[in-house]
Amino acid sequence: MQITLSSQQSKVLESLSQQGGYASLEDAIDTALVLLADEIVQPDLAETPDYLAWVEQTRLKIEEGISAADQGAVLEADDVLSRLRNKVEAARSASA
Repeated sequence: MQITLSSQQSKVLESLSQQGGYASLEDAIDTALVLLADEIVQPDLAETPDYLAWVEQTRLKIEEGISAADQGAVLEADDVLSRLRNKVEAARSASA
């Protein structure tokens, strides 16, 4: 399968790769997909108002991050992934 990325998406992935967090752009994409898969627990969540609100909040955060990256304000990939993993673990613990 081939996927065409926007220039903004390419910049974000290249930035992550250049910071040394990933051996390649493919590794960065693989990690992003794994994190996304971890977040999607039940397919019927898309029908709930809370989920839809979460999707909108996430979309806004992504736009904010892309804008910041365009201006050169980026974080180290290891820091970002550590924060994401901590959030996922906290959410799992809270739901258990």
